[in-house]
Amino acid sequence: MSEEEKQNLKEKICKGLKQSFENLLRRKAALGQDMVFADADGMPRIVPAREALIEYESKHPAKES
Repeated sequence: MSEEEKQNLKEKICKGLKQSFENLLRRKAALGQDMVFADADGMPRIVPAREALIEYESKHPAKES
């Protein structure tokens, strides 16, 4: 596998993981559920998915096509 192929594969995987996480956030927010994240010490932190989605969208604005 060439370096270009490796880079393309890495980009596809990262894009898929990002899309999957966004879908999970949107689905849980729509259902009024919570998300569980780990804080800096590794302890669980429960956040309403709606708040997590707002924070995520503020840090990752949608790209225009």
